[in-house]
Amino acid sequence: MFTRSIELELIKWKESPYRKPLILRGARQVGKTSVVRNFAEKNFHNLVEINLEKKEHYDLFNQAKSVDDFIRGISLFLNQSLIPGSTLLFIDEIQESKNVLELLRFFAEEKPELHVITAGSLLEALLDKDLSFPVGRVDYLFLSPMTFFEYLSARNKSALKNELESISLGQKYSFGDQISSIYKEYILIGGMPEAVKSYIETGNYDQTKTILNRYQIAFTDDIHKYAKSTEQIKFLELVIDQGPKLAGNLFKYEGFGGSNFRSREMSEAVHTIEKAMLLRQIPATNSSALPIAIKLNRPKKMIWLDTGIVNHANQAYFDLIKGEYGGKLMEQIVGQSLIAWGVSQPMNLNYWSLDRDEGSAEVDFCFQLNSRFVGLEIKSGNTNKMKSLFSLGNRDKNAILVRVSWDDLNCETWKFAEKEFKVLSLPFYLLDRGQELITEYINAK
Repeated sequence: MFTRSIELELIKWKESPYRKPLILRGARQVGKTSVVRNFAEKNFHNLVEINLEKKEHYDLFNQAKSVDDFIRGISLFLNQSLIPGSTLLFIDEIQESKNVLELLRFFAEEKPELHVITAGSLLEALLDKDLSFPVGRVDYLFLSPMTFFEYLSARNKSALKNELESISLGQKYSFGDQISSIYKEYILIGGMPEAVKSYIETGNYDQTKTILNRYQIAFTDDIHKYAKSTEQIKFLELVIDQGPKLAGNLFKYEGFGGSNFRSREMSEAVHTIEKAMLLRQIPATNSSALPIAIKLNRPKKMIWLDTGIVNHANQAYFDLIKGEYGGKLMEQIVGQSLIAWGVSQPMNLNYWSLDRDEGSAEVDFCFQLNSRFVGLEIKSGNTNKMKSLFSLGNRDKNAILVRVSWDDLNCETWKFAEKEFKVLSLPFYLLDRGQELITEYINAK
């Protein structure tokens, strides 16, 4: 069972005097159930687990009319007790019962001493259709596919992970090439726990591909659970099929994936799959003013759930980081890593792009960190390839410029068009520490 960094947030939740029932949100198969079980084993005396996809559990608890009724069902039919402080109650696949989801607010009001965690893979996609969250009565955490640091732990390379976690700005180190090699393996496999487990145990990528294909089939099968109409199914299926192939690319709703479907139809379908947390749309901005204002009429950038699935959908396996596909794949992995920063609340990401009448500059990602605008570009160390980043720096001298590449962690000074620009060089394999290192860089300026 893999250790996930979200467990630190779960401990904070457990110990908080203001704790409410927790909804653990994330796409199907990212490891939500395993995380909760692992957390319970380490932090509670016992776990009471209810899975509402099981008919016997659904039939029992969907009829509960109150919290006391629910707890009585646990005692009478599961022969278990809920002991405050010692027991974790875990309700899995809660989206199957609108009644149980609505009961969560009463757990917060009537039994605040109990520790309750729920999870459900399709919650977001079902909200508009059947469900609504008990707003203000629950806490949230978000689980993404495994990050690179989590992958290192799974590969029994905890000493190496600890070393990476201790590197600071200005520190010299000599193992960048070796780390890059492991990172490329991570890009290939991705961060879906079952795929990672398979590859670690067997070293057989063909077996891993079988699992990745299984994910794709499962995602397609899920469509029927949250499609609003029979007509919408074909649009949703197109997004599932073509979305991974567009990962790291800009896209438009009109003619999505080479289809002849209209913008309105595809916009709704893409947003629905986004609610299922299989993709993230990254909108454009043409300004570095805070708060960041998005340009709704501009193409968006597609970031899919996981690079392993992206590689499988594109039939790209071992020769990954070369040519046009390699460039888009690196945008995918950086976007995926940035999204994983949003454990307690979703990470708001954009890309920065000038309006057409102003030029063609485009910076891959931008976001607000504390009170600063950060522009992040995926580039090699070549000034001619960093014109967009320098264009941003020229327009906003307070913007924080970050170059993500295979180069070492470093504070750099670049000259371009007779001007100097300060840039943080952040290697791909330290993206998990990006917020911390960028903050350190800001404070040192």
